[in-house]
Amino acid sequence: MPLIDLSHTIQPGMPQWPGDDQPLAIHRHSEHGPDAHMSSSVEFGCHIGTHIDAPLHFLNGAPAVDTLPLEHFIGPALVLRCGDGDTAAAIGPEVLEGHDLAGVDFVLFDTGWDRHWGTERYYREWSWLSPALAERLAAAGLKGVGLDTPSLDPYAGQAAHDICAPAGMINIENLANLGALPERGAELFVLPLKLDGTEASPVRAFARVGG
Repeated sequence: MPLIDLSHTIQPGMPQWPGDDQPLAIHRHSEHGPDAHMSSSVEFGCHIGTHIDAPLHFLNGAPAVDTLPLEHFIGPALVLRCGDGDTAAAIGPEVLEGHDLAGVDFVLFDTGWDRHWGTERYYREWSWLSPALAERLAAAGLKGVGLDTPSLDPYAGQAAHDICAPAGMINIENLANLGALPERGAELFVLPLKLDGTEASPVRAFARVGG
């Protein structure tokens, strides 16, 4: 059963949300030596790299990452190809035509945008979920939705977040390598750190393919 990594590496100098002034650093406090071992600490925001948003991100009183059950972060995924990696546009509900969401926990949108990771373009424009599509997804009883872009919404927007949060959905953002997944048959794992009362967490997202 192959495991496919869907995460970007967290490292100094990596791209962050425009205007985000939260520090990002990996500190090496000691290195290997005759009387020493390697010891490190990290400093970054909860929305760094490949991460999940809990419903609390945009809905006061909603579940945080540490209060959602573990089962909420694992499940079968439907992967929809809906971009050429160069065009940034709203993704409409027509992308769901011909797809049965029964038995699906996550819908992942492979737009090809992860090819721009590390460039200025990545956080300047991207494809996002239209409100009509977000409404369809929120009504489907999903655990969550994910994209290989910075956000469910365009920059300065939050309509899709506001629709998905009341449905108890998590949002998985900045995914990578979705093109390596089949349309069906992948089980997604996006376990967050157990951070007390936080609205988001970096994740090591990966998928298990085949059974």
